[in-house]
Amino acid sequence: MHDHSYYYDIRFSTTSDGVLPFMPSSSPRFTGRTEVIVKLKRHFSKTNDSAQKRKFFLLYGMGGIGKTQICLKFVEEMSDCFSSVFWIDASSAIAITQGLKGICNLPAADSSGLDGSPESALHWIGSLEENYIMVFDNADVLSPAELKAYLPPGRGGNILITSRNSNMRNLTLPENSHEVTEMEEDDAIKLLLKASCRDPSSVVFQTEASEIVKELFCLPLAVDQAGAYIASRPTTIGSYLAIYFEHRNMLLSSSQFRGASRYNRGVYETWNLSYKEIQQRAKTDDSHKANAANSAMFLLKLFSFFHHEDITEEIFSYAALPEDEKTSSSKLPLASCLLDRRLLPLNESGIWDNFVFREGLEILLSFSLIKKSPSDCVYAMHPLVHTWGSDRLTLNERRKYSLMACITLCCSLRWDAGQPYRFQRVLVTHVRANMEYFKSEDSQNVLSFIDDVYAKFGRLLQEQGYLEEAETLLKKVLDIRGTILGVEHPDTMAAIPHLAATYCSLGKYTEAEKLEIQVLNTRDRILGGEHPDTILAMADLAIIYKHLGKYTEAEKVDLQVLDKKNKILGEEHPDTITALANLALTYQYLGEYTDVEK
Repeated sequence: MHDHSYYYDIRFSTTSDGVLPFMPSSSPRFTGRTEVIVKLKRHFSKTNDSAQKRKFFLLYGMGGIGKTQICLKFVEEMSDCFSSVFWIDASSAIAITQGLKGICNLPAADSSGLDGSPESALHWIGSLEENYIMVFDNADVLSPAELKAYLPPGRGGNILITSRNSNMRNLTLPENSHEVTEMEEDDAIKLLLKASCRDPSSVVFQTEASEIVKELFCLPLAVDQAGAYIASRPTTIGSYLAIYFEHRNMLLSSSQFRGASRYNRGVYETWNLSYKEIQQRAKTDDSHKANAANSAMFLLKLFSFFHHEDITEEIFSYAALPEDEKTSSSKLPLASCLLDRRLLPLNESGIWDNFVFREGLEILLSFSLIKKSPSDCVYAMHPLVHTWGSDRLTLNERRKYSLMACITLCCSLRWDAGQPYRFQRVLVTHVRANMEYFKSEDSQNVLSFIDDVYAKFGRLLQEQGYLEEAETLLKKVLDIRGTILGVEHPDTMAAIPHLAATYCSLGKYTEAEKLEIQVLNTRDRILGGEHPDTILAMADLAIIYKHLGKYTEAEKVDLQVLDKKNKILGEEHPDTITALANLALTYQYLGEYTDVEK
């Protein structure tokens, strides 16, 4: 062990030659995180029998997740193991340079005759024989290669990095990094009760705190600041959520409730800093970097109006494809005509060129604004980051990008591309999340009627079992098409079967019957009695008659269908055999078992 340790804290002390960075104390409310601290202790306590070798470790994760506090707590508990602690604000190259210059003014460094440059500070640190640790905190903006340039020379010492950028793992071995995620719920409850100065043993307080931390998704900074708000206001734990739902943006944006953590930014501001950095990259003269940054900003806005999980690249690859299927009349507005294709270019082979799209994703990943899911090409956002993504926008921006997200989802949905059920099952979650936004008070008039949006979403919802939602959209499609195109227009007729099927699934067989009779009469008159669409309408009507218990009427129609298919297709055609099976089922309902046998 060492008799003396120096700690340099991030509260800045400015000199003419740089900034002396002082390491702060960890929060007195620090709670939990036992597993990661044990992992850090085990890693940095290991001794090598061979020549001394520098140890590296990376803590990475989203802003506000508690990386710095874990690091501080670890260094405090391991103070006897390190001769010196050099704490560097690594939020920018300038900050690192100032911190290194400040180190030159330390008595031990000054006595070594340093010239005050960052390089001399690094060489002095690298020459130390003692077991020092150098902490690069908030290394979020620099690339791994850029940060590596600020590592001291030599093989000794220890390096601990905190970053939002998981790519910093390039500086360590995979086993020498740890993703910091949300707190355990029990620990989050304890933190909230400490921060709000409430009795942690009270079962009532624990129950009320549980609801709050669940709503905040156990994000440490959000929980800590919620507690600070409760402690500083005439507010109870039980009444906090009502205030939060009404004033979420203000509570998560404000830094005045930071409390003992000394974190001088609100929850939202931690992510705003990342966004501002992306904005700066978009202004660079390097067109590649600028395009990637613009892609990242656009995707962030778009993703905020999807569901926060299972954001798959397939949505964009399908949306990029040309519209192959027959679309509705040009008299009606179509999403396919409104689609923003800036990230959906096609290459010479007609395949989506996703290069700029993925460059944008990489930037969002580097700031932990999104994360990769276990499946390839699938991403997710933390629920609070997802909420911030929309809250940070102006009202007009929210309206604009919610509509753009809606149009993108619509254009990705197609029945002409052999889409797997799996994809449409994921897509319906995004559709429902997007449609939910349009129900809010400030967005009710944003989604005016767009024909293929209502028709596609209605069909998807119906097929996926969200029947009431499907009914609302499909009724609108039928009404608008009937009014603008006419009740006998093919597109109007095409809208009826999906609505009728929805009515059947809802048990509204009388409403379905009326629609199918209308379709059958119109198709019979316009297309003729032996047209495939007319015969299909007859078969659908027979099914509804069965549901209504009108078995005699169903028998008549089934006989007509069988006769027509037998005549047109032949008695061994699969469709003819299906018609025969439907008739047999009707006979069974009628109790005519002899006819069933025939």
